[in-house]
Amino acid sequence: MYIVITTIFLIFLLLILIYTSNNCLKVTRYTVNNKKIPKSFNNFKIVHISDVHSKMFGKNNSKFFDKIYKLNPDIIVMTGDIIDDSEKNVEEFARLYSKLYKKYPTYYSIGNHERKLGYKRYKKYIDLLKKYGVNVIINGGVYLKRGSDKIKINALKFRENMQPKFLTEEKKKKYINYMRNKLGDIKENEFNILLAHDPENFKMYEKLNVDLIFSGHVHGGLVRFGKICLLSPRRKFFPKYSYGKSILNKTTLITSSGLGNATIPVRLFNRPEIVEVILKN
Repeated sequence: MYIVITTIFLIFLLLILIYTSNNCLKVTRYTVNNKKIPKSFNNFKIVHISDVHSKMFGKNNSKFFDKIYKLNPDIIVMTGDIIDDSEKNVEEFARLYSKLYKKYPTYYSIGNHERKLGYKRYKKYIDLLKKYGVNVIINGGVYLKRGSDKIKINALKFRENMQPKFLTEEKKKKYINYMRNKLGDIKENEFNILLAHDPENFKMYEKLNVDLIFSGHVHGGLVRFGKICLLSPRRKFFPKYSYGKSILNKTTLITSSGLGNATIPVRLFNRPEIVEVILKN
């Protein structure tokens, strides 16, 4: 009898753990200090959203929206896979999120699941985002201005920033040049943000003269044990840049654990995450 009760109790605890790991939102806060940040952008608040995969939190996504409203960001950046490739009604999903898009300037880069929607649904979805005022950046960059000050938000679509396999040093150089050509002019004296879905390219992104990178894709490693992550959605064990804040030379990478699930539909010790970043001059 004791064994039965203990087993039931452990199963109950496991179910609670799985539920909280997949449904209880958290906000993770970072500060990014950089002397290139103009004074008028000091304390500028960015909310980073990634890898939603069409998941809802509460009725009509109310719990998610309430979190964003309380944070009240200056802008929102989205780094792909906001919609899942299995999503049939892209119009309904885009309309649901339009309440955010109309309230906060939003900058959106493309992930692999948007690309997998198929041409018609992909085009319809992107057109709807633009209709609601979203700055969809396929490849290149746009300036964000405050008075005479400005920062630049750049993005690479997923096909350009997906980590190639088995790269030689020569191929890495060619790939860096390829990304540099896609982005266009990056001025070293300006503060440059890069939205790039896959964080595994961090060492190559750093060569692009960008200062702050937002990524997702790895879902925090799906299962986390402290700072150790187990598996990326690409079925890569112990991915290096799976989560959190990483610094290489003068470039900072912020990798979100994301909000939803895709191919492997479970998280453990890895709650859905909204990221807040404060810029400091």
